[in-house]
Amino acid sequence: MKMLKIFCGLLFAFVTGLVCCAELKDGQLIGEPELLTYGNFLNEVEKNNNELKSLQLKIDAEEGKIAEEERVYSYRLSVGGKGNLQSGKSKVLATYDTSISKMVPTGTQISLGLGTVEGKCVSIENAVPFMKIDQSLLRDIGGRCTKANIAKAKTRTKSVVYLLKYDKQKILLNAKLAYWNLSYAKTVVEFRKMSLERAKKILKWNKKRFDMDLTEKADLLQSQSAVKLKELSLKLAYEDESRARMAFNQFLNIEDGKIKYDVERFKDKKNNSNGHNTLNKKNTRMDVLAALEKVQESYYDKVSSKNRMGQDLIFNAGFAVNGLFYGEHFSFRSNRDKLSLSIGLRYTLPLDFQLRKIINQGYNAAEIASQRSADFAVLKEKNEWLQLTNDWTNAKMRFDLALEIENVQQQRHEEGKSLLRRGRSTTHLVLQIEQDLDDATLSVLQSIFELIKIREQVETFYN
Repeated sequence: MKMLKIFCGLLFAFVTGLVCCAELKDGQLIGEPELLTYGNFLNEVEKNNNELKSLQLKIDAEEGKIAEEERVYSYRLSVGGKGNLQSGKSKVLATYDTSISKMVPTGTQISLGLGTVEGKCVSIENAVPFMKIDQSLLRDIGGRCTKANIAKAKTRTKSVVYLLKYDKQKILLNAKLAYWNLSYAKTVVEFRKMSLERAKKILKWNKKRFDMDLTEKADLLQSQSAVKLKELSLKLAYEDESRARMAFNQFLNIEDGKIKYDVERFKDKKNNSNGHNTLNKKNTRMDVLAALEKVQESYYDKVSSKNRMGQDLIFNAGFAVNGLFYGEHFSFRSNRDKLSLSIGLRYTLPLDFQLRKIINQGYNAAEIASQRSADFAVLKEKNEWLQLTNDWTNAKMRFDLALEIENVQQQRHEEGKSLLRRGRSTTHLVLQIEQDLDDATLSVLQSIFELIKIREQVETFYN
């Protein structure tokens, strides 16, 4: 019994310790937030974000269609049959044939098969081997029409894939910015807390001096007002952090408030920009690649249409054993030990000349339009890249200047505190120094955030 009491006491102490180590908020126990590094955050976004997963599935689906275009060169099995009932006879004459066909890159359709002799029983003995060849001598000579159709389908699919990947990149960029925006917001909250503590120290100092009748009430009121303003600034910073966290959680498919991760901070201001003095453009942006593929698609579309609508001369040949071959058609009759070879030509010419002219003009206009769109996309990308590099240079200059100003303001702040302690400064001047230091520090943080945003755009779209 005594051992049971000791055990229960230890268990109670253990549970109590766990509870004390946790934070109670909104009726729920919340432990220390887990640090989610930038790299792990992006991995979680790619795994859990439904919008990204949907886009990736669409990309996979479109890329699968590229292989589908090659099916025109696949082997095909054909099985057919027919039956004839002649008048005055009750016997049904049936024939059957089976063949395997394939189109080769030259545009030639080759078929090899077996057919049954008309009126005979279906058996290996009565099977007639045959071969058939079809070749377009104008539209698809060398397979150019087939190849144009395949190329058109591939370029169309590539254009769609590039645009889907561009949409995915934009979502990833927004996710990256959401991470750093939360980091920035939490850094500002920490800064506002320190600023409030400094204001409270000044208020405490002035209250003590006022109680000793060493300062005027106006100084005390001014210190109280400064504290209230700092509290308001801190409240606004908390609100910004809450909005930033909501956007952060949204990319992880997390309902706001249920799981709270900690994020990396701006640990070293200089390290966020030093070593990255220039921007490098390694790749063409995905939307530009999509526009360039559209140009190719419209070209192949025009070629394919021209081939389809134009004249054609079709060559066909057939070879049969123990049977007769008439042009494209087989007549499998008992003709043992005989060979049959058939060669034929067929010429076709569409007579809608005026309509064909209008249609060709439409395809030409589509090709010119896609080329103009691609030219605009290329120019737009060049201008936006130039703007990014200019923004980077300007942000770097602002960052360096902001660091210098912050350094001066920190020295000024230390000097102001020293003068205040010796009674050689006024409350108004000290509070103004405090505000100037706050502005300088925020300017540094904003410059760092701006550099990060530019860097993320470059890494996402161009590298």
